[in-house]
Amino acid sequence: IPNTLPHFHLPNMTWNHIQKLIGPAFVIAMLGGIESLLSAVVADGMTNSKHNSNRELIGQGIANIITPLFGGIPATGAIARTATNIKSGATSPMSGIIHGGFVLLTLLLLAPYASHIPLASMAPILMVVAWNMSERKHFVHVLKMKSGDSLVLLVTFFFTIFTSLTTAVEVGLILAVILFTKQMSEKIIITKVLPDHNNKQAKVLPHVVNEAHNCPQVNIYTIEGPLFFGAAQTFEQSIMETIHYKPKVLILRMAKVPFIDTTGEAYFRNIVQHFKGHGGIFLVSGMQPQVKETLKR
Repeated sequence: IPNTLPHFHLPNMTWNHIQKLIGPAFVIAMLGGIESLLSAVVADGMTNSKHNSNRELIGQGIANIITPLFGGIPATGAIARTATNIKSGATSPMSGIIHGGFVLLTLLLLAPYASHIPLASMAPILMVVAWNMSERKHFVHVLKMKSGDSLVLLVTFFFTIFTSLTTAVEVGLILAVILFTKQMSEKIIITKVLPDHNNKQAKVLPHVVNEAHNCPQVNIYTIEGPLFFGAAQTFEQSIMETIHYKPKVLILRMAKVPFIDTTGEAYFRNIVQHFKGHGGIFLVSGMQPQVKETLKR
């Protein structure tokens, strides 16, 4: 029994290593997927074809699961080799297999000779390749847009230079998610509408509502945009102002709400409970299947 006691420390050491590696592993996987899909998009533009993203990522995932078992490193699609392949006249997946075979033969047969190549002579080649891959015109174009993408580009660019590629990708992804959430939260549009009697089809329109023309007993609202955690509070505040006036009927037109998450559902339920607590009638129209299924569950 005493001889087995030291082995009890092994699981803790293994778990610590996993905790340290899970972050970089996730970033490398994300970076590999993004780079491979970007390569596929560039190849589509050069060949006027259409790639299968699922097939690309599944194939890459299987390769990166098996390769480390034999001491390999993660593999991704590469723009430089893909573009060279296409410009050389490659038209089938066999070109990738031939390329891999050539690299393998180089490692097995020419590695001793390749090791004598001065690194200084390799530097200009890598600099030219990097310059050709930099897409400087696209870089400047994105900066001129002065949008959220411009900020993500600059932050990722400088983090890549001053820290590391994995850190830059992590920061870039987090910043992109934050900016996307902010932009989507501003897409929610809540407008009070009433029937336009001057219109032959009697459509409900927002411009009909004004101080001189309003209906305190029946309130109709048109909701546009995704009802998720970033926009749910704005949605609730807008509708709650109506509830305080205690109308008899509240109608929500939700045909233009493509998505609702659990936070949006919670705010929606809160509105229903408050309004029914005042004895009002709550109606919803035009609900899309996904939204309807979420509310049913």
